[in-house]
Amino acid sequence: MVRFGIVGTNTISEWFAGACRATDGRAEAVAVCSRDVGRARAFADKVGATDAFADLATMAESVDAVYIASPNGLHRDQAVLAAEAGRHVLVEKAMGASLSEVQSIFAAAERTGVVAMEAMRNVHTPAHQLIRDTLPRLGTLRHARFEKLQYSSRYDRFRAGEVMNAFDPTLGNSALADIGVYCLQPALDLFGAPRQTTGASLWLDNGFEAGGSLLLDYGTLVADLAYSKVASGLGPSVINGEDASLVLDDPGELSRIVLHERGGAETVLLDGPQVSPADTMVFEVLDFVDQVDAGLTDPRWRDLSLLARQVMDNQLDRGAS
Repeated sequence: MVRFGIVGTNTISEWFAGACRATDGRAEAVAVCSRDVGRARAFADKVGATDAFADLATMAESVDAVYIASPNGLHRDQAVLAAEAGRHVLVEKAMGASLSEVQSIFAAAERTGVVAMEAMRNVHTPAHQLIRDTLPRLGTLRHARFEKLQYSSRYDRFRAGEVMNAFDPTLGNSALADIGVYCLQPALDLFGAPRQTTGASLWLDNGFEAGGSLLLDYGTLVADLAYSKVASGLGPSVINGEDASLVLDDPGELSRIVLHERGGAETVLLDGPQVSPADTMVFEVLDFVDQVDAGLTDPRWRDLSLLARQVMDNQLDRGAS
């Protein structure tokens, strides 16, 4: 069993503790760390963890692995600290605020012989694997569009003048890191590294990237990714090949996948209830525990995180220039 210490006392951390309970004894949340030890104690009691800490280095001494769900701008330093203490690290997306930060996390893990992985739950699900397995039925891939447009529950408060961490770019936040990554990482995992990327972002007055469109150019395939935190979308996501197409209801929380063949035949490959993040987080935990058991970071997930962050940096730099 992998004994986790959790950094952060937010909703995602609560989902994570539930995901550990769903692993049939392979993982357990045993400790919580927060700057306010009283908050850590209250959250630990809420999720069934034994210990509470105000100091990450102290917590690291009592666990096997650290799950980091703090603000993005803190991920690198906390992950490196945990790795250098000899603890495996599972870092909530976005793993770092830049490519160099992500590289430094993996470098620290490699130096100390521990596992590091980004907690990017949708690429670890059986639904994502179903898409990978079905791609050959589409023939030569030509077009793909992944869309995740949502109106943030915090945006009205931001518009009213309240200072909101979710819309603070100084904390490493952006719509691409928060929402667009649910389109980007599946696309990169399915299609590989593009030969080039182009795109544009929309920006709020405080410098926060609030949405955008990102084009992945593969020469024989074009993938368009649309994402937003300030506007809701209604369109599905689609992967088009010369022989068939796949229609996906939501790249972040997949519950319905339909295959449409060129001749008109339609096959429903997945039709389940609406999925929530709490339902799918267990799969990333299991993949992480598999790596801990093997004693080696899986290059598939490492390289995907590095490539995604590089593409994200390029997109954000275009808008900042």
